[in-house]
Amino acid sequence: MQSSKNRNSWYQTLRHKITSIASVNNSEEGNAMVEFIGLGFMLMVPTIYFLLSVFAVQSGTMAAHAAADQAAQTISNQPLDQMNSQTAQQAAQFAARDYGIEPENLRVAVSCGNDCSQSDSIRVSTTVQVQLPLIPWVRGASFAEVSSSSFVWGGRYR
Repeated sequence: MQSSKNRNSWYQTLRHKITSIASVNNSEEGNAMVEFIGLGFMLMVPTIYFLLSVFAVQSGTMAAHAAADQAAQTISNQPLDQMNSQTAQQAAQFAARDYGIEPENLRVAVSCGNDCSQSDSIRVSTTVQVQLPLIPWVRGASFAEVSSSSFVWGGRYR
């Protein structure tokens, strides 16, 4: 009888110690809502910024294409004696502004096949520096450079 009493008291003591340790180290306590919002915020902000960067490059690509095309059309519609790179630069800046590209981030180069005669091809090349999105105070911090070219025929081949 004595041995079963000792066994029960030993068992009760051990059980009491285990439950007291388990109640101190209860890892199930906490606020799941805070953890969910915190982790969601930490994962969503970089993902959204990456998408904004991809969209900025896409906008720069479309701006480079539209600027080259518009400048080439403007040059081809000018009389031969009035063709100059200033007109192409202004037309390209006007087209790139529709895509949110500042004039200082756009370069335009105009070249002719031979001697810029009326039957010669004219090539307009544009380069756009794509800026980092949502960081307006960092000027000149471009992370991509996008180029496009457009060819037109001058003179009677229009």
